[in-house]
Order: sequence, then structure tokens, then C-alpha cells
Amino acid sequence: MIPLFALILLFVSIHAGIINGSATGPNEVKFAKEIKILLDLWGLGPPDTVFCFGRCDIEFSDPFPDPLDPESTVIETEIVEMELKGPGIKIRLNDGLPSPGKIKLTPPGIDFPAESFFDVFYEIEFDELPGDTFITHDPVHLTSIIDQWPAYFENYEPDLALLPVTIFRKDGTLAGELLYLSEELRPYYEPEVNVVAATAYMSEVALLHQRGPMTGMIKLCASLSGDRSYEAIEAIFAYRPFGDPGPFTDFWVDPDGMGLKYSTKDPLGPGDGFTAYFDPGSEPFEGHVVEFEARILVPPFGFLYDTATVFVDPTPPIPEFVDFDEDSVGYFHIDSFFDITYKIDDEFTFPGTAELWLFPLSFEYSRDLTEIDQLGLGTDNDSTSCAPTAAASCLKYFADNGYPGLDNPGGDEAKPEQSGEEMARELGDAMGTDEHGTTPGEMVSGIGSYLEGHGQSGWSVEHGEVSNETDLGEMIREFESDGEDVLMLVQDTTAAGDTIGHVVTLGSVTTTYYETIIPPPPAGSTDTKLDFMDPWGGGSTEDNNYDTGENAEGQTTLTGYDLDGAGGDGWVCGYIKVSPPEAAPSSSSAVHPADKAAARPGWLLADTGIAHGNGIIDVLHWDTTPYSGGLYLMEVVTTDDQGITCRDLRLAGIPTYTVDDDSPTPSFKTNLRGSYPNPFNPATTIEYSLEKETKVTLVVYDVSGRKVRTLLSGKKVEAGVHKVEWDGKDDKGRQLSSGIYFCRFLAEGQVEAKKLILLR
Repeated sequence: MIPLFALILLFVSIHAGIINGSATGPNEVKFAKEIKILLDLWGLGPPDTVFCFGRCDIEFSDPFPDPLDPESTVIETEIVEMELKGPGIKIRLNDGLPSPGKIKLTPPGIDFPAESFFDVFYEIEFDELPGDTFITHDPVHLTSIIDQWPAYFENYEPDLALLPVTIFRKDGTLAGELLYLSEELRPYYEPEVNVVAATAYMSEVALLHQRGPMTGMIKLCASLSGDRSYEAIEAIFAYRPFGDPGPFTDFWVDPDGMGLKYSTKDPLGPGDGFTAYFDPGSEPFEGHVVEFEARILVPPFGFLYDTATVFVDPTPPIPEFVDFDEDSVGYFHIDSFFDITYKIDDEFTFPGTAELWLFPLSFEYSRDLTEIDQLGLGTDNDSTSCAPTAAASCLKYFADNGYPGLDNPGGDEAKPEQSGEEMARELGDAMGTDEHGTTPGEMVSGIGSYLEGHGQSGWSVEHGEVSNETDLGEMIREFESDGEDVLMLVQDTTAAGDTIGHVVTLGSVTTTYYETIIPPPPAGSTDTKLDFMDPWGGGSTEDNNYDTGENAEGQTTLTGYDLDGAGGDGWVCGYIKVSPPEAAPSSSSAVHPADKAAARPGWLLADTGIAHGNGIIDVLHWDTTPYSGGLYLMEVVTTDDQGITCRDLRLAGIPTYTVDDDSPTPSFKTNLRGSYPNPFNPATTIEYSLEKETKVTLVVYDVSGRKVRTLLSGKKVEAGVHKVEWDGKDDKGRQLSSGIYFCRFLAEGQVEAKKLILLR
């Protein structure tokens, strides 16, 4: 400890040095300061510990020679402005007293003590005592060890010998004592608005809302992230044609912005943040790009805003699978040929193009994650900090796998590496996590701000919902694809009937797809297990390999995962996708063409064709011959007559094995049994069986997917085994050339195909 008289002499010498030009500066930095303070206000109850958080502006000089030791250097710092807020309390600088200031000694090559005898004189206000202001006349003495500047994540502890500090009222009467105070300095994140419009999967084409009174409308959501000590009052939404320099036209006001905050323990509430709905038919916007603006009122800043640009059409050019439910997994046989039907309702002047893509999901995909306990962060919001803690584990993974700087203050690798807990605290500041938790919009915006603050560019952070099997498959693909990572949003119902939300970091996925024989007809079943880093379980990655299922509402459940211990299974409701520059998609603007194969690692192009639009049902084909058993994402990618690319996605499976049970097997199963001889010349016999009387369609296609012969067309056939002969001719009676053909069988909603080889 430096003697008091030396500190006083040093303080005087430094200020003299600054006047004489010995020090250079000042430089400025904004900190997020969090303090823990123990107050005893006489006559107002027992001493109470409170946390306060807020912005602290500091000026500091460049290092200059220490007047007492020319071999060392000194940094002179001064707090310019500070305002901290906590539950029912505000703390700021007492401007009526001399400037406080801090003195930093910096001997070369070693850490140095931060002496702050000339520290802070406080002014305190309490919500319960309006108009009554409390002040300190004595400075609060704090000490620390500095190994970086700015001094991010430094923890300043009090010199207990100089405590307590007397607290006075403004009129000079004694009011109590400050018994303890400690503080931490972290990077500061300004309040920031983020607005997104609901768009079609992997495009910038506005998606129309499908539920309730807002059906047919475009949904926009805005959120406020960053410094949580500021409150958002209301949001105003506006629009204008893209490229128009004129003013925006207001169309919606949200006065409260009730948000669905994920906090592990608190009910989610009824709202979804600041939200607006835009009627795409209210203006002549068909086929136009529109710029939306969200302005959020945040005193004392006034209105903060953000914009989003999307393609707007009352009938958007989005393809839709016709006979393929997104709530189920498509069942396909190996070595078969299938029609994949889709349509686009939007009007086309001339046809566009279509592609069928497959993405094989791995049987098992996993990664090592850093374990971080949200209850060990050391903030006043630990119990609600699942989102920043899960995000810290995600970014720590990237920091350890090719993206250094993500776990260094400000992205400076020369500075000490941040721990997972320090990253979580900073992410909580960036997201604006408060005592109620974090919204998905705040997660997206906060992670983006953190990445930018650590010198990162080109990343993509997006929110996706999980409400069916297809959404779950897309979440798994995002986890597997191109080194991306996923924060999984889960919910559970408490014993009181409330819904609570929690955030975890996805760590591994195991998927299999198999055939079930009983009951008939044969069908597929999916076995998926999800493993994750759970920040509420002490940062646990153990025993989290949960089977997925489905509840009565169709939600994807995590069997045995019980957030509040009240029984029942939690379910997956969404995810936050974090994509590094190599994985982040190139601009998916509505005016850009479809991605090419080289830009789609992991995806397999199965077929190409024509997209007619105008509600016409189009067909693409999937020959499963070269594909192994397993679970696939199937995607139709279309580009319309204006060059606008859109997609639709489904889960599809080829059984890897067959499961039977002890139930009696029916005499007949509805299926396409095969053909003989095969190869053949000049004719072959095709055999199929039916469990019951039904309509049957049997059609032969060539390898290009062109229909060449209709053998049966919706003919009603009785139960049993049946045979149909094909003579190798087309519908006009012409002999077909040697080659591979496919027989497609449709009965009882079941589609199968078998390969036929004609040898002339």
C-alpha cells in the first residue's frame, strides 16, 4: 500500500504535470459500471444490500513518466459523468464537490495497483423518498490490480479501514452510513433498436401472418437492447418505398411492448415485444421492395430507430409442397422414384426455374462446449441470465475454434482472455438482460453488438421458431451446417399453470429414421436426441441427452426435461442461430438468384425443373437410388419471372432399419412388391398388394421424370395381390429404347416407386 502522504504528493504532481503538458490526452471511454452497495439509513429499517448498474464516462491520459519514479509511468483518469440505477435507487456523482479522479501507476512489465483515495463522492436518491437526496462528503476508497486499460472486468474492493462513510441529507443532517461498496467495470453498450420483418425461409420476401385476426398481414417486431437502465416507452412503425428519399408514413403504434422474456423462473407473459402488423394490400405494393422503420422512445435519448427492407407482395412468390405436411416426416423407400409436387400461387408472366435439394442430417453430430453457471455470474440478475450465459458458451466455442478475440476485451488478443462468466456478464449488458430476463430480439441484437464490439464482421444472428417437425429439422441443420451454432429456446409449464422460458446451448444431435411394420401400412418413425449445455444446472453438459417427442399441441418435447421440478416435459419453441462469416449466407435479397451448388455445402441437388406459378401444381422428382437410409431435409428452391428466389422445406426419411412388434401381421400390406423379370425384354410383370379395396394409380416414368405410360389411373381394386404387365411401350404404342425407367405406385395415400431396366 502506498503511504497516504505519497498519494497526496503524487496527485498534486500529476495535476501539475498535466498543466505543464507532461501528460497527453485526455482520451475518453464509456464503461458499464455495476456496483454492490450496503447502506444503513437510520430509521428506515435494517441495512440492505443493493446492486446498481449504469453508464460511467471516464477521461484518461496517455501514460507519462511518474514524477516520483521516472522509470515508471502514470495514467491519470477522471470520472466525468456517472448515473447508476438499481431497484428503487439512483446513484450519481455529487457535482457539488471537487472532481474526484483516480491515479494509476504503471511500472513496466508488471501489474500495477489502482489507488483511488481520490475516488467518488456520491449523490443518492430513493424512489420511496421522493425529493429527498442523500450525499457523501468523504470519498469512497477502492483498490484493485490493473493489468489492462481500459480496465474492463476489474473488480474494485473497498479498503475496510476507511469504511463506513457517513451519509448526509442535502441539508447537512446525518442520515446513515455506507457500510460496503464494490464495483466492476465492463464495456458499455448504448441502447440500440433492432427491427425485423417476418420473412419467408432464407429470403427477404415478406411472409404473411397465418393465424387469428392478423391473417394476411406482415408482422414486424422491434426490441431495445443495450443499457438496461433506460426504459423504452413506446414504438412507432412506419414505411416507405425502398429508395424513396421522402418521409416515412406511420402505420402502427405499440404503447407498451410487453415482451416474452426468457428468464428460467418467471412467467413469459402474454406479449412478444414491440409488434406491428402491416397490410400488404393497403398500398399498391405488389412486387415492390418496402423499407420499414421502427422508432422507440427512450428517455432521455428521444427516439432511437432501426430499419428493415423486405419484398412485399399480397401473394408472395413462395413455393409450397402440395402433398407433404410440415408437421410430419415424409416416408420414402430406398432405390425408388418419387414425385415431389409443389405450387406457387403468385402470378407469373412467364415460367421460372425450380430445384430440388436434399441435406442429409448426420446420425450423430456433436461439439465440446464450455460449462458456465448462470447462478455464478456475480450480478444482480444471475437467476434471469440464461440467455447471455448460453450465448457465452456458444461464443466461447467459436473463440476456441478459429475466431480469437471473441474472448478478449474489445477483441484485443493482447489483453487477458475473458472467462466464460465475464463474457456472460458482458453479453447480458449488450442484450439488456434485466430482472425479467431477455427477449429473442434482445438476444439477436445483443449478440450482434458483442460481435461488433470484439472486432468481428460478416456474422449472421437470427431467430427461428420451432412449431413442427420441419422447424425442428431446420434447427438441426443450422446446428450442423458450416460451423454454425444454436441457442435453443425451451419452455415448460409450472405447477401453477404458468409458462416459463429458458435458453440452453445445443451440444449434440442424434437422429435415426426407421420403418414400422405394425400397424400397416409401413410407415416411418424418427428417433431424435438433443444434448445441450444447461446454464441453470451449474453449466452442466452431463445427462442432457433427451429424447424428443410430441405433446397434444404438436410441440417438440424433451422427454424428462423439467425446468421447475413440477413434473411434465419441457418443449422446444425456437432457437437463435449464430453463423460466422464463412457460414453466414450471402445476401438473400429478393432480387438475387438462387444459390448455386458450390455455395451450398452439404446440400445435394436432386432435380431441376420449371416453376409455372399461377397456382399450377408442378412436379420435381427424387430418385432415392444413390441415397442411404437416414433423415433428410428436402427443399424446393424456386426463382420466379422477376428473379426472386424463395424456398420451402420439409423433413424426409429413408428407413435405416425396420421395427416390428408382437401384433399379428395382416395377410396383405399395401405396397409395390416389385417386377419380374428385371431387367426385361420385351415385357415385365409388376406386382403390388392391397390391404383393402382402394383406388390405384400405376405410372411409368423415364429417367428425366417424363411420364411415358399410364398402366392404372385411379382404378378401384379389391384387397389382395395383383399383377400388371408392361410391354415396354409408351402411351402411343411406340417401342421405348433401352434404359432405366421407374414405376410409380399410389394407393391409400402411399407413394412408392421401383426401378425397371429395359434391355433391347
